[in-house]
Amino acid sequence: MAAKLVFDAVATVGEYTDKQGNKKKRYMTVGKVFESEGGGLSLKLDALPVVPEWSGWISLFVPKDKEQSPAQEQHSAAKANGYQAPVGGDDDIPFANMYRGKMLLCI
Repeated sequence: MAAKLVFDAVATVGEYTDKQGNKKKRYMTVGKVFESEGGGLSLKLDALPVVPEWSGWISLFVPKDKEQSPAQEQHSAAKANGYQAPVGGDDDIPFANMYRGKMLLCI
């Protein structure tokens, strides 16, 4: 059994003001925490903030289920399919090669 994702590691890297004038914190996901089969926790860092506003603290949050946009869903499906075109997928494409699968002799 592989390690299980249990937390996102997030650092506060600054502040900004939104359109309504409210001060908000700017966050950066810096890694993930995984739980091993034996119950141990491991932190995999993907980035470290280098901005002067970073306090050195990293917070852990339970990962949120992310909704994907239609374009992201289409990309995920293509990636899962090895970026191969679906079988018969060009039937509705008006400029598809009409000579596909036919022998053609050019002299």
